[in-house]
Amino acid sequence: MTATILQLHRDRGTGSLVGEDGKTYLFRRNAVRDGWFHDLSEGATVEFEPADPPGKLEAARVRLVRAAPRP
Repeated sequence: MTATILQLHRDRGTGSLVGEDGKTYLFRRNAVRDGWFHDLSEGATVEFEPADPPGKLEAARVRLVRAAPRP
C-alpha cells in the first residue's frame, strides 16, 4: 500500500503515515527497509504492508518511494 509520512519522532524512532485507504498507521525505526529511518522526512511517499494482526494499524516493511518535495 502507498502512504505519505505525517510525522516523525526521531528521538523515539517512531512515525505515523496515512495510507491510501485514509487510515493512519504507526511505524517503528526497525520497520524501514532498503534505507535508513533518518533518511525519511515528513511528506515523503512510502510503500508499506499493514502489520499483523489486521486492525492493529501498524505499518511493516516501510520503503521510501519518493522523497518529500523541498520547500
